Amino acid sequence: MKKAVYYGIRDVRVEEVADTEPEAGQVKVKVKYCGICGSDLHEYLHGLFPESPFGHEATGVITAVGPDVKDYQVGQRVYALTPGSYAEYTVCPQEQLIRIPEDMDWLRATVLEPLAGAAYAIDRGGVKTEDTVFIAGAGPVGLMLLLGLKAMGVQNIYMSEIMENRRKKAEELGATLVWDPLEVKSPARIKALTNGRGVDVAIEAVGIESTLKDCLASARYQGKVIVQGIFTERALVHMLGFVTRETTMYGTNSIHPDLAMQWLKTGAIKPESIVTSVISLVDIFKNGFDVLAAKNEKEIKILVEP
Repeated sequence: MKKAVYYGIRDVRVEEVADTEPEAGQVKVKVKYCGICGSDLHEYLHGLFPESPFGHEATGVITAVGPDVKDYQVGQRVYALTPGSYAEYTVCPQEQLIRIPEDMDWLRATVLEPLAGAAYAIDRGGVKTEDTVFIAGAGPVGLMLLLGLKAMGVQNIYMSEIMENRRKKAEELGATLVWDPLEVKSPARIKALTNGRGVDVAIEAVGIESTLKDCLASARYQGKVIVQGIFTERALVHMLGFVTRETTMYGTNSIHPDLAMQWLKTGAIKPESIVTSVISLVDIFKNGFDVLAAKNEKEIKILVEP
């Protein structure tokens, strides 16, 4: 079967590899789509993380089940939360499977995992419906956070983003106000919008020093900062404001698929609308990673179809 194999920074090759069959507690899935996650792009550009998740956003149909598999059978539609899924087939432990409703569109199902990341961050940070929220970054992470907040009824959601296409998408999906942080200083804009108070919750969704600083400076006294962006460089942050405003900061790096599935089933939000391209497996580096790395003004979320 064909599979994208990671060899090093900016070196991913699609090769013929031996097909594998499921062992005890595993199922084999014919992959329909596998989304390119921000963590995958970071690994492509900077190197593998420990316990690398490279290629983990896969949907498909079960084609074989191993011994001791319970509650799953051939023909079922599933989400396989397992690395190594930029391939025609993937083998996944049953505990990392999520059932996909028969009537759910494949594109909609494939954005479950990134939406589940937003769900976890929002839940862990204890965001309330009445909160005012600032999201720094309107890439896939930031947009999923926006959609999650909209699903739970949050009314005032401000966002910053340097790329025009992503600002437009954030506006389309219901952000209260979106601006370019290179043209507008976010903390000053937030203070003007909140009568000097600051937001209840600021969420960092990029993974760079400047957006973290914007979040810390935008949160109100005893407010919260949620960090979901992936940092590959050290961030130099002056902690005086953090201390004097008694800020609470949460790091988030997990998923809440049950909550995300609840949001999907209501039909109130359309996270699949952030998908801008579906590409073939053989084009994963040229039309996938390289395009996203170049900060293309068209692309937001790319799915790979083996």
